[in-house]
Amino acid sequence: MLSRNIFTTFINAGKISAALCLLLLACTFSPANAQDYALGSEGIKAASIPGPGFYYVMYNQYYFSDQFRDSSGDKIDNSPEIKTFANVHRFIWMTKKKFLGADYGMNLIIPAVYADIQTTAGNDDTFNIGDTTIEPLTLAWHGKRYDAVFGVAMYIPTGEYSKSDLANTGSDHYTLMTTSGVTFYPDEEKLWSISVLGRHEKHFENRELDITYGDDLNLEWGIGRIIGTFDVGVSGYAHWQVTDDSGSDVSWDKSVHDKKFGIGPEINAFVPMINGQIKVKYYKEFDSKDSTEGNALWMTFSTKL
Repeated sequence: MLSRNIFTTFINAGKISAALCLLLLACTFSPANAQDYALGSEGIKAASIPGPGFYYVMYNQYYFSDQFRDSSGDKIDNSPEIKTFANVHRFIWMTKKKFLGADYGMNLIIPAVYADIQTTAGNDDTFNIGDTTIEPLTLAWHGKRYDAVFGVAMYIPTGEYSKSDLANTGSDHYTLMTTSGVTFYPDEEKLWSISVLGRHEKHFENRELDITYGDDLNLEWGIGRIIGTFDVGVSGYAHWQVTDDSGSDVSWDKSVHDKKFGIGPEINAFVPMINGQIKVKYYKEFDSKDSTEGNALWMTFSTKL
């Protein structure tokens, strides 16, 4: 993800300070903002966590953008061309222990990120490990007509970062993320599902720069219908910065808050060969402010080990 207000930095310093990193509990990889969670990693049944067991999930995301929107939502001339590919490995252990009536579990997420950034100030590309996510608390409830989830996670700045580079795979700061959501089944057969998942990110001060990015609120949703072995529907996401950036190295208007939205089709299929699912999603971003606006393609594999 690129540092907030990157074009102010681009204009003032002649370069873009990029902070590309990926997730947890579902992984926002929006390469233009300070949020760490990968937007769009979850969609249909976003708040549904499986029962006790050990699970492996591999997320693959390709993101492309050649548009940057300013604080008014207008396209900036000579916007950078950004291409990123993220391969994210998530390990989920849901125990048989109960807490407040929920299954208790934990997550570990390790991303590998490739970024190619082309600007009028120069070009750069990199491939390396991104920031690791540790979620020691995952609670999952399962009712007759609903699933619910709550989690607390920490992003650890294990990715590569240098303030002199255009492209980095790390964010250079710790982030505390809390997650909560619900999946509702309107019919008794659970053929239909409506899900909403919210995440709040509290960013801590960068280690190389005196910058603390403002808090972020991310929302994912999905509406699906089971047809045979497929679960098809539409999913989307929304991102808002909810507090000001701070620090002596902030060279932009601290009161400007970024936002963006995305929507697109999703199709999931159960595959007996892997005892799991394959999910394919496409998102078109819109109504962005102080952010990139692009397209994202996701392919996710999940299985019970």
